[in-house]
Amino acid sequence: MSLPAKNFVLQQLVPPDIYAALGEKAWELLQQDAVTTLDQVYDHFGPLTVNNWHTGGRFKESGLRDPNSATGAKLSQHKKGNAFDTKPLKTTVKAMYDYILAHPEQFPLLTTLEDIAITGPGGWLHFDCRKNPNPGIRIIKP
Repeated sequence: MSLPAKNFVLQQLVPPDIYAALGEKAWELLQQDAVTTLDQVYDHFGPLTVNNWHTGGRFKESGLRDPNSATGAKLSQHKKGNAFDTKPLKTTVKAMYDYILAHPEQFPLLTTLEDIAITGPGGWLHFDCRKNPNPGIRIIKP
């Protein structure tokens, strides 16, 4: 079971259907390494949006995704509760991306970033905490 995030409410991390079905038990579907890393990213870069459906926003699958969701790859880390797409409110995606790559020791559980050439500098920063047999942070291009 994942411990609650200190900077986020559960609705920011799971889609509405999962929250409606499980309520607070949905914390059990999130991987602790990913939640811990999300808090570290927030603490360093300031406020972030993951999901905002619960406040009338359009994002509902930027954290955990239902395994049957058509969004993303079939075996996406999102569907394992191990990835977040973050949208910063006080900095840029590029600044976050560059800083994390230059200072991986500050985010020791983060193993993977999505190439921002794909997400766009004004898009989102995808990170996940999948097992990575190689040292350093892996850059993926889904």
